[in-house]
Amino acid sequence: MPFAAVGSSLQLTADETKALKSLPAATQITAKKALQGSITDLARLVEFMTLSISRSSPSRFCCLVPIFHATLNSVQVPKYINPKTIPAIIRAKWALLGLVTISTLATSLPSYGSDDAVTKYIVRRWDETYPWMWFFAQNCLPPPYDVSVTPPRPDLCSVSDAVKLTISPLSLICTKSEEGRHLLRSSVSVQQFAARLWILVGNLKGEVLQGDSGTTTDGLVSKLRASFALTNYVCVSESEHPDKITLPLSNFIHAAGGVKPVVFTLLRYIRRITRDVAAVEEPRSWTVSDPSVKQLHLYTVGLNYSFQFLQTISSQDPSCREQLIRQGSIRTVVDAITQILPRILVQANEELDLHPQLGLAGRQKVLWSGYSYIASAIRDADDGVTCVCQAIDAGLIQTLEKGVICPPHAHRRDRPVRGRMGDIELLFLLATFFIYHRVVASIFRHWFRMHNVPTEKREIRDEGLGAALEIVLTSTINAMDYRSVEPINFFEYRCSGPGCPMCTPKFVSKKRRCSGCLVSIYCSEKCQRTAWRNGHRKWCQVLRCTVGPWGSPDIRNSLQVIAGFETTQISGMAKDVETRVREAQQKFPAFSDKLVLMVDLTVYSPEMRVLPVHMLEQFPGRDPIWPEIADEIRARSDSPPKGYMFSVVKVHLGKSKFTLFSPSTALRMAFEGQYFSDDEAYDPVDEDEIDDSKSLGDQDLDCDSDPLDNKC
Repeated sequence: MPFAAVGSSLQLTADETKALKSLPAATQITAKKALQGSITDLARLVEFMTLSISRSSPSRFCCLVPIFHATLNSVQVPKYINPKTIPAIIRAKWALLGLVTISTLATSLPSYGSDDAVTKYIVRRWDETYPWMWFFAQNCLPPPYDVSVTPPRPDLCSVSDAVKLTISPLSLICTKSEEGRHLLRSSVSVQQFAARLWILVGNLKGEVLQGDSGTTTDGLVSKLRASFALTNYVCVSESEHPDKITLPLSNFIHAAGGVKPVVFTLLRYIRRITRDVAAVEEPRSWTVSDPSVKQLHLYTVGLNYSFQFLQTISSQDPSCREQLIRQGSIRTVVDAITQILPRILVQANEELDLHPQLGLAGRQKVLWSGYSYIASAIRDADDGVTCVCQAIDAGLIQTLEKGVICPPHAHRRDRPVRGRMGDIELLFLLATFFIYHRVVASIFRHWFRMHNVPTEKREIRDEGLGAALEIVLTSTINAMDYRSVEPINFFEYRCSGPGCPMCTPKFVSKKRRCSGCLVSIYCSEKCQRTAWRNGHRKWCQVLRCTVGPWGSPDIRNSLQVIAGFETTQISGMAKDVETRVREAQQKFPAFSDKLVLMVDLTVYSPEMRVLPVHMLEQFPGRDPIWPEIADEIRARSDSPPKGYMFSVVKVHLGKSKFTLFSPSTALRMAFEGQYFSDDEAYDPVDEDEIDDSKSLGDQDLDCDSDPLDNKC
């Protein structure tokens, strides 16, 4: 005969009643009293499961699940807390704890089928479990934005239990239930719930939670923070099945309070998890059972998902991307990698290094996630130069130099493979920005720091990374050499009027920058008119094509460095250039006299291509001025180009790419005779001290017309 609750509608089916008979007699009596409404006996069932798991299989306790579901189904979520509703609230608390406990126990035994347990007991009964999860979060947890406030009713449920009732189910769903992960991605209310908890956990400082009787330790808060990173990432990640609905990122951002709270909370997560990793004691033995190894695994997994969440919101939302960079996300990620790298890139033993969860591949994965975010931030940003400067100033190159100590088993076929965007790929991406003046300034600071740090000899186990570092570091030295050639950016420090010795610090009035080319500056109207008549009329458009269509200050201030890389590449690959010219003449016979050599500096190592001038992107190839310019280059150059009109350089500032007219040619031809002579006094001024923010408004010069019309 089935169990029936006295004075209640609770009832189990015949099969469910039969299943209870497999339990000890005392437990059967407790279960019967729990169905009859005894809160004490309901709590005993949960405690019985927790205490008996070491001696029994979780499957033995599955027969108790219908009792917990029946209890939840019999009580409604109250709108108010009063003496009449308190018994129902406490019954619901123990019933929900029972479901969470049995699901958690199931996850400890993979052979039991934890995916099925979490899906059946929690996800598919979401209409029963979720309202109570929300109730306990609302009434028994501190407010997300002020965790110092004591929860209003700790007598109903301690903060420690409230965490188990609200956060633990989400963690179980994310790790063990595909159906549950889809629920998190597709439900507006669930994402609002997860965002609220994410903000709350992010604001916890690691002390005992307010409102609890001292049972919530600092270690639990750290583990909670690391484990919740996965829940947060799942909410915004792509579904495993493309045909299933995924809510837009804006929904989660709105639920969390906006872009700034999301950015601040995420960076706080990363910094605090990094601190937790650094605080883990050195493992006594690098084995699977060592507690420190398990802690390191938990925290590095949390960092991994935090980095992935960081990359997701950065790539999908421009506002988040800009705010993250503004708040120092690149520095935060570099600092995190720098601190955790020596803790996880440790040569242990073959058993641990090749372990599917705790092994070296899993430990390295967090590094690849961090490197991937930095790379995506640089590639997708409008101002990739600033991102690269932040990365170098944060010590990214030094950190990558430390990575050569790993991986072990370098000569084994089963060594862990790199990620899609690993350390070598990031190194080569950085190298494509060494052409910029600001980046070279960061490189100078890098070498200055290295000069003051004692040299530490390391065994290079990763030969691929070691070789890439050697190439890139050589490129940094070349960049510094190009930037140091005097006079540095002469066109920024001296009047461009023919024969005018006036330096910019001695200008009586504000400098006059040509609004056509954005390069030439003049001390007076007389000099600008003279320059126009003496050739600037022709080279103005060429110079404008040398600084790009928007005249980026970063490109303008870096022409000298770009010219250095351009000249070195062309001279160093002379035979390859001749071969490519012959191939282009055969491929484009109708344009054999209008070929252009492109030096592509957006990739590393730089590539060479030869194309007809009209096929170049973002370049006025059909303008009739280019044949005339090509003739002048041949006439005035000691070694004119053979087989092509002139060279161009392809650069990028992040997501924007530009094809520039050859800086080396433009500077040499447009400012012939304007270089400082050896006997001239030169008062160098850092171009950063020259205010270019108003240069276009300070007597700009329009060189589209004759200067006699007062337009130039």
